[in-house]
Amino acid sequence: MKNNNKKDSLVKLDGNEIVFDNLAKPKVVIDFINVINEALKSNNKNLILNFKTVTSSFPNVCLPIAGMIENLRLRGINFEFYYLSEYLKGLGIKEPFKVSDNKAIAQKSSLDKVWRFDSADDIYLLINSFVDELSRVIVCERGVLEGFEWSINEVLDNVLQHSGKSFGYVMGQVHPGTKHFVFCVYDTGQGIYNSLLNSIHKPKNPGEALKLAVKEGVTRDKKIGQGNGLWGLHQIVSENTGQLNIISNSACYNLINNIDKIFDHISQLEYDNGCIVDFQIDYSKEISISRALGGYEPVNMKIESLEDNTGNITIDLHSKESGVGTRKSGEKIRNELINVYKQSGKSITLDFSGINIISSSFADELIGKLVTEFGFYGFNNIIKLKNMGPSVQSIVQRSVAQRMMESFNAKNEGNKS
Repeated sequence: MKNNNKKDSLVKLDGNEIVFDNLAKPKVVIDFINVINEALKSNNKNLILNFKTVTSSFPNVCLPIAGMIENLRLRGINFEFYYLSEYLKGLGIKEPFKVSDNKAIAQKSSLDKVWRFDSADDIYLLINSFVDELSRVIVCERGVLEGFEWSINEVLDNVLQHSGKSFGYVMGQVHPGTKHFVFCVYDTGQGIYNSLLNSIHKPKNPGEALKLAVKEGVTRDKKIGQGNGLWGLHQIVSENTGQLNIISNSACYNLINNIDKIFDHISQLEYDNGCIVDFQIDYSKEISISRALGGYEPVNMKIESLEDNTGNITIDLHSKESGVGTRKSGEKIRNELINVYKQSGKSITLDFSGINIISSSFADELIGKLVTEFGFYGFNNIIKLKNMGPSVQSIVQRSVAQRMMESFNAKNEGNKS
């Protein structure tokens, strides 16, 4: 078998061993496809995957490669994994997490994992888990979580409706350094070009098919869908000045800084054309859902679930699995509360029913930092504290006093300098 030792290749083929340089650059996917095609031409069905130099992974690389590996196995290709770190094992690159078999994991830790979904129920659970986890680990500007939830719903449903396969893959990550979260969706189906080929649109080539796919109302069959999925995602990403890549049937649609380009002659496997949808959203930038979707404002189901009969929002601290004893728990709940406020614009009641004691670090992280975030006057207008016992009240008052004194001293030091 010929060695694939091109200098610019990030995936090398040596005999039956495939060596990865990294799992963080999109070019790795193309190089992997080229190497697999070369190996299969030699009828080699026993391959070794070497990840010795891999220290990190991004969804737009890890997800499609994991999906391709699983589906190549179904075609009789055997893979051995060398130097697979605990980090990579935890991602699921060797064996994607099936939602139906890992519901408890999905509900607690959905990010940074390769998920395989096989039904509408799987999609519902995953999306709720993604939104809940994002709301706990980062603070998103108004419209970001709603825009993400709407668009990821549509894109995942597209896989089940139009790919010709009954399953697909999805993975998400948060990149705090750049204030982005990134998601990738992959399927091994017929691809967008083949899906639209026999429709009224009849694209001439894969590139034209991708241009059509991001337009409103373009679908292979109006009885199945209205053509909102990729158009809606495109609008949300464009409104946010984010980034979108769609790769299918040897073409790539690329949107960066609201400038779009089409690239042709992208390598693909000899079968299973499939589709990769990769997008990045800047969670520090507000998104106007109404403007992005032409006046349509989706219902925020999470906010509705927190509202009582009078429309007031209450967060029950006793129901939080993370508890009230650690600083990390306080941070998660604080992020969630700020996200709820940014999405709803309504005041929020924190209900302490059933809680006899909290840690000082939890009180500081949740209440103390909220007072600093909103200011004392703003906090009293936005946050209501309910059913707080004497012990809890004493701990909160002390934490707030310390936090405000620290903030006051920091301002004085700044003025002196």
